[in-house]
Amino acid sequence: MFGFLSLIAVGTLLIWLFNLSQKPISLINALFTATSAVCVTGLIVVDTGSDLTLMSQVVVMALIQLGGLGIMTAMTIVPFLMGQRIGIRQRFYFIKEKGLEYPSGAVKLLIQILKVTILFEAIGFIPLFIKFSEEMSHKEALFTAAFHSISAFCNAGFSLFSNNLESYSNSFMIPGAIMFLVILGGLGFPFYMEWVSKAKSHKRLSPYAKLVLSTTSMLIIFGFLLILFVEWKGAFVEYNLPLKLWNALFMAVTPRTAGFDTISPSNFSKAGYIIVVLLMIIGASPASTGGGIKTTTAGILWCTVKSNLRGKKPFLFNQSISSDLIVNTTTLITLYLTTIFVSVVLLSLFEPFSFDQILFEVVSALGTVGLSLGITPHLSSAGKLVLVILMFWGRVGLITFMYGVFKKREKENINLPRAYIPIG
Repeated sequence: MFGFLSLIAVGTLLIWLFNLSQKPISLINALFTATSAVCVTGLIVVDTGSDLTLMSQVVVMALIQLGGLGIMTAMTIVPFLMGQRIGIRQRFYFIKEKGLEYPSGAVKLLIQILKVTILFEAIGFIPLFIKFSEEMSHKEALFTAAFHSISAFCNAGFSLFSNNLESYSNSFMIPGAIMFLVILGGLGFPFYMEWVSKAKSHKRLSPYAKLVLSTTSMLIIFGFLLILFVEWKGAFVEYNLPLKLWNALFMAVTPRTAGFDTISPSNFSKAGYIIVVLLMIIGASPASTGGGIKTTTAGILWCTVKSNLRGKKPFLFNQSISSDLIVNTTTLITLYLTTIFVSVVLLSLFEPFSFDQILFEVVSALGTVGLSLGITPHLSSAGKLVLVILMFWGRVGLITFMYGVFKKREKENINLPRAYIPIG
């Protein structure tokens, strides 16, 4: 937590200083921008392309990259690249950040993360550079393509264009490259490590990897179909069939913590809002560059409910689900939904916007998504601070935060008698 806070503090100071002489911005706006970048959210209170200087934009890009990798990953990469030995404590912190239990294989995972990040961001950079070169100088296209490639793979949603990617709603290349990066960034680094190891040994994927793939695929497919259906004569009414399909697919992929849009969410119907909010709540996969409650959490919840309704013990791909995992899943979802409820109430007290606008903003911030109905720059200082806290919680993780703040050491474990209480 202190690592993320330190990075946000440094980023805030640099953005504020680099803009001070040419395009001064308030300290609260610098804080909001730095937090949004480190927490790879993408919500903005100042226009990234026009209100920030080039140096501030470079700082934002660096914060996105560091925040997307994870603060402990970034702190482990530095001594690794300098040829220093990585101690057991550093390995433990790094591996825990990725949601794993044991420090064995930490260096291997670190190398894998570096390779995956460089490879995918380089692949995504090429089509972006080609397309941007048609519209601007090669020097400007170079930076713009690099910025958007990093922002997309890290699921940040920051764009150098005032209307995000809405000018490219009639294009296929740029939205396609962005979707490619967003999906790959949201699968999670441990997933790639397992994929490589299992491909070499020709072994089957673990239930974790299968759950990540199946949940991600189902969310994209059902999100695409639902958005296409409800917005066919709404937000997509002016587009031909191929562009309707393409934009519906894009808007099914990016709400899962990326925050890019080719069509403004403010043009969506109420039903469209609800679908996007649900996608934002679920988010990406564990140990990825994205946020939300995570695909595996949603998958475990679905398997538990389905098995319970059938009168069976919870199972997943012919393997049982432990009671500890169910308890952790229930705890996370309860904390997440409670945080959304409390935050909506708080913002409703001192912001003049409608309920759906506030709910959308809160879910977007906590899920580190970055989509907005256009109210972010118009929030009061108190409202911006609420979103800053939500973005921080969403990136660090609610359970991690609560565990770090409230956990007490127990002298002994006591087995209490079971309580049988009727529910439902």
